[in-house]
Amino acid sequence: MVSSQKITANTSFFMIALVIQKVLAFVYFTFLARSLGAEGIGQYFFAISFASMFSVLIDLGLAPLLIREVAKVEDAEQSRSKKENADKWFQQIFTLKLIFAVVTAAIVLILDLVFFYSDPVRNLIFLTTAIIVIDSFTLLFYAFIRGRQNLKFESWGTIIFQIIVMIMGLSLLRVTDNVFILLTVLFVASLFNMIYSGIILNNKFAIKLKLYFSKDLAKQIMMIALPFALAAIFAKVYAYIDTVLIKVFLGDAEVGFYSVAYKITFALQFIPLAFVAALYPAFSNYFKNDIEKLKRTFAKAFNYLAFIALPVSFGIIASANEIINKLYTDDFDSIWPLKVLIASIPFLFINFSLSSFLNATERQKINTRNLGIVMVFNVILNLIFIPRIGVWGASLASTLSTLFLFILNLNQVMKVIHMPIRFFRPLLGSLFSAFIMYWAVVYTKDIVGWILSIVVGAVVYLMLMFITRTIKKQDLVFIKKSFRL
Repeated sequence: MVSSQKITANTSFFMIALVIQKVLAFVYFTFLARSLGAEGIGQYFFAISFASMFSVLIDLGLAPLLIREVAKVEDAEQSRSKKENADKWFQQIFTLKLIFAVVTAAIVLILDLVFFYSDPVRNLIFLTTAIIVIDSFTLLFYAFIRGRQNLKFESWGTIIFQIIVMIMGLSLLRVTDNVFILLTVLFVASLFNMIYSGIILNNKFAIKLKLYFSKDLAKQIMMIALPFALAAIFAKVYAYIDTVLIKVFLGDAEVGFYSVAYKITFALQFIPLAFVAALYPAFSNYFKNDIEKLKRTFAKAFNYLAFIALPVSFGIIASANEIINKLYTDDFDSIWPLKVLIASIPFLFINFSLSSFLNATERQKINTRNLGIVMVFNVILNLIFIPRIGVWGASLASTLSTLFLFILNLNQVMKVIHMPIRFFRPLLGSLFSAFIMYWAVVYTKDIVGWILSIVVGAVVYLMLMFITRTIKKQDLVFIKKSFRL
């Protein structure tokens, strides 16, 4: 059996790596955007988004399935036959991914030639297609390693990948603003990560990269992977369709405006990811053994994520002008898109907890269905808003879609645990504290500067949370443990 200490160490190390990667990625993107300008970063971001939307066709839920199947084999405690079976699954999935990669690359390149033949982004999409293929196999290699309850190698790979991007990218920015050349940085870093993960797979886990195909096994795998695949497809379209439609209706510069707001919002997602990673096993366990504990734990997770998300959202809205103008340039018309997008943060954060709860309580199909409904809703809103009100219309579509997903998921969670409204009373205290914090930031940023005003706002928020008894010392301890700090 895998010890709880090992699980904790794995989670902690991986989350630290994730935070480092997110911070470095955001810093690099900021330098990149400042150097390339709105149009250049728009081309860069669109090429990645367009190819990434199709990346799910290479995986089709195979990576999470492999993690689950390999995890059933607990090293030396299992028989040789079970280990060989896990290896066969890997080789079969590896073969399937090769087939899917060729088909997906062909689809993307054909669409690229049809829709972007005379567009500067055409060659960029060629390159990003190669990148998503490489990343797909890296994901597969790390999936096997994850299944063996080892996140150390992936954590180091994630950090080294981003360091390569930073060093090469910032060096090239000194001599060129060519978007294609700068995208090759991602290609080189991705290639390194794939080779690194492949070497680890071979040397540490004795897995050979060889082709294997069994019609029966392939059919079995695809039937099991279907729910994972549908959820992944919905998530990818939901995540990237706004960028594609902005490009179609508005152009490269507008994609650049949106990308800046999107990246700031996206960079914050490591917070709920870190939080729910520790809570998922608890949800699963309490669902089987203790419903009352499940209710209390969920209520805490819900409220604590709100406690974190509300001041983050209000604080960034209050400082949006300074964040955009100081970090980027006056060329980026991204202030209102950022304000609208960041308003979704409380719902986005809590959605991580809701989705985790539904999965842990064996309601994966409901989770997938809700995501599919919201994906369609998001596409419709983008088609309505973007041609009429531009970039901030895409931000509005994203925020409304996040709110809609929140409502759908919360409704399903309430059907499971039937929680009384009193569980959520702390939200009122947090909302009040965040509102006062907002005005504290607005009124002090011209006096002490916008960075110090955020510090002032944070102090005001925490003081009010304790004064109103919305949060207590034991709550801070719980949050700290949830992040495994």
